[in-house]
Amino acid sequence: MKKAVQIVGGILAALILILFFAADVSRADYQHVIRVAGDNNFPPFEYIGESGSYTGFNIDVLNAVSIETGLKIEYLPMPWNQALEALKSGRVDAVQGMKYSKNRDQVYDFSLPYFTSSQGIFVLKNNMYIYGIRDLEGRRIALQKGDIANDLLSQLERAEFVTTDSQEEAIQLLLNGEVDAFVGNRITGQYFIQKKNQQSLIKIVGEPIDPTDYGVAVMPHNQRLLEVINRGIKAIKQNGTYEKIERKWFGEYIMPSAPQLQRIMFYLKLGLAASVLIFLVVAWWNRLLKREVTRRTNEISEINQKLEEKMRLLQENVRFQQQLLDSTYSSYVTLDKDMNILLVNRKAVDFLSPSEPLSGRSLTETVLTQFIPASEVARTLREGAVYEQKECRWQRTGQPGRRERIIRYSIYPIFATTQEITGAIINFQDITEQKELEKKVEREDRLRSLGQLMLGIAHEIRNPLMSILTYTQLLPKKFDNPKYRDFFAEQVPKEIQRLNTLVSDLLDYARPRHSHPVRFPVERMVESVLLLLKPRLKEKQIEVRTELPAGVFALADPHQIKQVLINLVMNAIDAMEPQGVLTIRARYEERLTVLEVEDNGHGLKPEELDRIFEPFHSSKPHGLGLGLSISYQLIKENNGSIDVRSEAGSGTIMTMQLPRPEEGVETYASYHRY
Repeated sequence: MKKAVQIVGGILAALILILFFAADVSRADYQHVIRVAGDNNFPPFEYIGESGSYTGFNIDVLNAVSIETGLKIEYLPMPWNQALEALKSGRVDAVQGMKYSKNRDQVYDFSLPYFTSSQGIFVLKNNMYIYGIRDLEGRRIALQKGDIANDLLSQLERAEFVTTDSQEEAIQLLLNGEVDAFVGNRITGQYFIQKKNQQSLIKIVGEPIDPTDYGVAVMPHNQRLLEVINRGIKAIKQNGTYEKIERKWFGEYIMPSAPQLQRIMFYLKLGLAASVLIFLVVAWWNRLLKREVTRRTNEISEINQKLEEKMRLLQENVRFQQQLLDSTYSSYVTLDKDMNILLVNRKAVDFLSPSEPLSGRSLTETVLTQFIPASEVARTLREGAVYEQKECRWQRTGQPGRRERIIRYSIYPIFATTQEITGAIINFQDITEQKELEKKVEREDRLRSLGQLMLGIAHEIRNPLMSILTYTQLLPKKFDNPKYRDFFAEQVPKEIQRLNTLVSDLLDYARPRHSHPVRFPVERMVESVLLLLKPRLKEKQIEVRTELPAGVFALADPHQIKQVLINLVMNAIDAMEPQGVLTIRARYEERLTVLEVEDNGHGLKPEELDRIFEPFHSSKPHGLGLGLSISYQLIKENNGSIDVRSEAGSGTIMTMQLPRPEEGVETYASYHRY
């Protein structure tokens, strides 16, 4: 038994020696001075006092930790952003009093928290438009360099930040009116405001921002130091030292005085009496409510009967709408916000899929997306875009032998009473036969026009040919006459050139080249035409006025439209007396680009207006009458239209309407090729 006691005693003595040695080793690891950085102007946490000593709440906490752990601490006060840089570069071992955040946790290791810190928004007393973080959007905000507020306000996209070395400087910027607000530590900000007696000038708005743990920060490789600091923090919290330090710097809760207690009891009794009164009122009101509930129940029963009747009428109305849709010539499909099909008329079912139900299915699961782009439908549901009278070619997938169809479709948004987009309407038609009929009619019109052309050609060719024949017949008799030879050499080529011009214009009319539409700026087009015709304009002293916004574009073949514009401007020049006024305008009208050419010339008579686009009709003495006919063909080739307004003696306005391009279409950039 005695031997066993000796063995146990030996083991205990060995354990005591091991623990004592470990404690000595732990203390020996930190016999050198620990360099701790902190803000030099962040009261009451850490600041240089009036006596020149470095003091504050954080200083007292670390001094207490030093006493408990034996750490030797050297404090290095400096601006906060410099303290962070010193810790990262290894010039100091720790930074006292850093607020925890996820971003900072990726860089530093934090001690056990010993305080909860929060930020606040400081504004001038007369500020009535800032109440929270979102109100700082678009404002000018003062922040301390390196402060956690920089991370908290990073979500603001349009705010302008002004950084300072201390919160005291930031508050001064606010007082000077150089910023709209200052965001920083609530306690420190109040300290500076109270110290300078500025409570009547500045206020704190909103709730405390981001209340978060507050402690000592070290770099990740300094875990041993962090363990010692944590041990000291635990010790001062357990022995009551921390509570004394906190009470010293931030005060303590003081129980109310006797008069205050009496006043509180009075209000409690008053509240109790009010509660009893409220209870009695509620009981009385409850009885009234029961009676009212019975009466309302009877009313609801009557309302339910009326609702059932209205539901029956609504169902009949839906059936009527379906019958109405089924009776239309076009195919209709309605969609909800998620692109699911709601209603389909009989015409659409027969055309798309007579054997498969379409209602309730997603648009992307049907053959509709083979000829109606799902992207256009999505844009209509998202932005309210409208697509009208668009055409496409479609051959049903999996049926290569079937004839290709031409489909014309439109997409319109459906709006609720709140103007919210709730769905879309798609209507479409198979216009294959209609297009073939139009081509047939167009061929017949062309043949009819060719008949008129033949009459015009016979008349126009006869004159130069007769002149050439006459000059040629006289040539043998007057060959020796030098003046006649000169006359012959001048007139015959001129008549031949006249014939060549007639044939060229005739070919342009009979076989206009196919258009290649691109997006081009109207302003640049007009500038190139005016530059080309500048000699003609200068010769007649024509004043040119333009109304050409820079952002107006058209979707057409720029070479063909330039040919049309040249013809219109030349006609306007010919129609005006010297010193006339030529006006060219461009603008958007809904989905069209409008270009106007106006002159203050002699104008046109009503009978001339009816025939202005006919071939070989001209009011000019030597005109061929093909210019406006060719222009009409070119405008039609570019899916546009041309119109004329004129009165005799009041000038003429020629109006071209061309397709307006959508955003994102490539712009034609080779302006020099116009």
